[in-house]
Amino acid sequence: MDKLRISKDEHQERVESLLTSAHDDGYDGVVLFDALNIHYVTGMFHLPTERPCAVGVVDDQIEIVVPRLEQDHAERDDFLIDDVHVYFDYPQGNPMERIVEMCDTLGLTDSSIAVDSDGSPRRNGYTGPSLSSLISGSVGVEDYVTTMREQKSETEIELIREASTWAHYGHQLLQEKLEPGRRPVTISAEVEAEGTKVLLDTLGERYEMMSWASPLQCNFTTGSVTVRPHSVDQTTPIREGDNIVTIVKPTVGGYTTELERTLIVGEPSDEQRDYFAIMQESQEIAIDTIEPGIQYSTVEEVVMDYYEEQGVHKYTQHHIGHNIGMEGHERPFLDREYEGSISPGELYTVEPGFYVPEIGGFRHSDTVLVTVSGTETLTYYPRDIDLLIV
Repeated sequence: MDKLRISKDEHQERVESLLTSAHDDGYDGVVLFDALNIHYVTGMFHLPTERPCAVGVVDDQIEIVVPRLEQDHAERDDFLIDDVHVYFDYPQGNPMERIVEMCDTLGLTDSSIAVDSDGSPRRNGYTGPSLSSLISGSVGVEDYVTTMREQKSETEIELIREASTWAHYGHQLLQEKLEPGRRPVTISAEVEAEGTKVLLDTLGERYEMMSWASPLQCNFTTGSVTVRPHSVDQTTPIREGDNIVTIVKPTVGGYTTELERTLIVGEPSDEQRDYFAIMQESQEIAIDTIEPGIQYSTVEEVVMDYYEEQGVHKYTQHHIGHNIGMEGHERPFLDREYEGSISPGELYTVEPGFYVPEIGGFRHSDTVLVTVSGTETLTYYPRDIDLLIV
């Protein structure tokens, strides 16, 4: 790819699709407040704070309201934005008044507007009014963009494929640095710094950071901490005999991937080998089940049937996986209660796992693309236990 980002032409296609959905439901235009939705539609990424940003979309015009500190950025030629409205700051700039003025220039104040939320989200102390309370037209909350993000374009897939190659590299760095006595938080920092340097040196000017997060994120837990899947405790030192559960998440062009592995420090015990084998088999079962037309719920059901046969179902704490793209977690979900069927172009973290008290957590996660004929696994780091011994 010449540029590691979504093209302006593709953003235009997204706008047309968004407006088609809105018009079909009787709306005259769209106003988006969510930072990722604004990024998805226009290409303009920003750091969301208490200062509202909002983009207004009608058939022949796209306009945005931003605080002064985002003005120069929002006026970049490669964003799909025709006009930029500016206020100084919040609260002194009265941002919602500027958003109403934008709606007026777009001919929407007396019309029917689809929004992703009725006003800017409350974050970092922001407590502004709703849009519906400020205009005479009607406002309907819709999740059009969330739905559009479920299936990825060829360009989105290529960005996630590129990110997946760096996940492999980052995990290789991580495994080389693991040793008893060291703390996860310091190792993760080294992996992020060294991996990011190589990533940026390799990709050069094609790479652009779109958030404050490291281009190559790395975290892991060790020992008894691994029985809590989302524990943030990375200060417990590594010890001989520990399970280690990792995650490496590079981001390229605004799109991320996910690679997770379970490693064993020293020679695995018989119990560790047995549980590891069940976990590895369960992931293979899940991936083999995924194909177009299969119900989302079916993927978890077949894995849980297997876990019940193996006697480990009581150790599970989460569903099998979720879509991934601009965010680490997106819908659809591979969950027994999620309705609908799998479609080509969806990407899933396939991560069945279980967590055994006194022994540790067991979970691999790979990013899997749904194709017309089945699946393609984009992450490819070794999965076998003998290649994951520290």
